[in-house]
Amino acid sequence: MPSPYTLEDARGWIALAAVERGRDRGLQLVAVRAEDDRVVGAAALRLHDHPERGGEAGYSVAADARRAGVATCAVRLLTDHAFGALSLPYVELAVAPANEPSRALACRAGFTECRHELRELKGELSEFEIWRKAAPGDI
Repeated sequence: MPSPYTLEDARGWIALAAVERGRDRGLQLVAVRAEDDRVVGAAALRLHDHPERGGEAGYSVAADARRAGVATCAVRLLTDHAFGALSLPYVELAVAPANEPSRALACRAGFTECRHELRELKGELSEFEIWRKAAPGDI
């Protein structure tokens, strides 16, 4: 999860999730560790129609739960849902170039780097790599 991850960050994520669900523009998941019922991560699929119909997946995992497959599982669940139930033609991931674990996850999950974009994050512009996975059968 972003560090520091504040109570304000959590409240913002919950509020955005409620708005997206209410507009049928997103699906949010919370990852809970089975042995202690502790929330260890979250993931979301945001739907868009511009410039074309598609989705963007995002995720965050608590530091003590990283490298346990939580994010990989979440991304696979979201892309399976996007390609199956939602019939989306593609899903994208935005990855900070220095985030090697997220770059490796994108590769493992079958995504391909396709472009770079500047995006706002907590009031600052940062460069992100955009990775895309096309639905089976799409080019």
